[in-house]
Amino acid sequence: MNYVIFFIAGFLAALGSFAQANEGPIVATGSGSTYRAAVNEALVVALEQHGGFHMSSTERSALVSSSSGLSLDRDGRLSESERNEIDEAIAQASQKWASGKIAGYTVLTNAYDPQARKYTVELEVRFPAKYEPPGRAPDALRRMVVTTFNVRNRNFAWHGQSVDSIEWVFALGNALNADLTQTRKFTMLDREYDKEVNAELARLTASNASPEDAARLNQKLAADYLIVGEVELSDVQSPAVNPMTGQSVGSGPALFATVNFRVLIAPTGQQKWSDTIRVDSSEFPERDLKSFMASTAEWAAALTCKSIMENILPLEVVGVSSGLLIIGEGGRQVANGQRFSVNALGEDVRDTRTGEVIDAIEIPVAVCEIVSVQPKLSYAKLISGELCDVKVGARLRPLLEEPPISRGSTGTTTTIKVNSNGGVVVPF
Repeated sequence: MNYVIFFIAGFLAALGSFAQANEGPIVATGSGSTYRAAVNEALVVALEQHGGFHMSSTERSALVSSSSGLSLDRDGRLSESERNEIDEAIAQASQKWASGKIAGYTVLTNAYDPQARKYTVELEVRFPAKYEPPGRAPDALRRMVVTTFNVRNRNFAWHGQSVDSIEWVFALGNALNADLTQTRKFTMLDREYDKEVNAELARLTASNASPEDAARLNQKLAADYLIVGEVELSDVQSPAVNPMTGQSVGSGPALFATVNFRVLIAPTGQQKWSDTIRVDSSEFPERDLKSFMASTAEWAAALTCKSIMENILPLEVVGVSSGLLIIGEGGRQVANGQRFSVNALGEDVRDTRTGEVIDAIEIPVAVCEIVSVQPKLSYAKLISGELCDVKVGARLRPLLEEPPISRGSTGTTTTIKVNSNGGVVVPF
């Protein structure tokens, strides 16, 4: 019995990734040297039809032969109570066999051929309703995972105090997850709490789990994109003091964090985008370590998110209303007063060697300024150009001459900007 459970559980791990071909009950026929083996065969046939999956002849033979000794064979002379007992045992085991994909079955017919010494059964196999996760369908958006970035130096000093670098890396990862989630352009997958998620899924395989809950199995998602990176942190020194006046002497720009990151296509490892973000500690005069850590990590995450979005999913015009452009992005990714070039999309550009579409030609038609930011979208007015030339789907690119990007949380500003290609322009 254990062999059968583990055998079927193994090949059904792959079954979960196939689209379900049938949602209603399925009538399936199976045969075997014992009554139990015949029922096992019919259940496998039903699973194949339900999930669009096919077992090889070797796998099927191994499954049936492993079941051959699990019930007595007395030339077909099984009593009704014996068959009921076997059916009940199989029904309980089938939840484990099929990872919750079988809700139950009814024996329609059963017969024994004494010459062939085989049982034949016909089952009506029922399946739980397909589980639909709450909210937006996860397949509607590309799936992304922010990995824990590597760190070059184990510690850094903040005004003489030693700090574990991994604390800043974790803060960066949490902030980047939050920023990318707020874009509503990706399905963000959480790997930090896999242990808790797996513990909850384990409850669904228990013998007392309902078929409705069991339908939630095999729903864990794999990533389309991985964000990986490396961080190097420099010591933050206390400002020099003028011995004559006792006042701090400004030391100018001071590099604190260098974040090298890449966006990889998860199944292939292909590099989709890469960039380097630098954080100037002189822009963060926070007096306590906790505030400094949070502010610098959030700022690095904001710049990283902006670089990713600008090059993978740039801002677009999604509508026009009352003379204003509706931009399909809000939250923390845009700010009032930011100006963008509005670019119409021309013909596709293809690589002459591979034939792959690289991108579309962008034709500047107007300049707009953000005037209102909402959680999920924003509004912009035209500074130049004609409204009739702006179509839905037009891309927005930040202007190089736009005002410095505000840090937001502290009210100060920085001279760091994002160029038209999504790269970060730093003043050192």
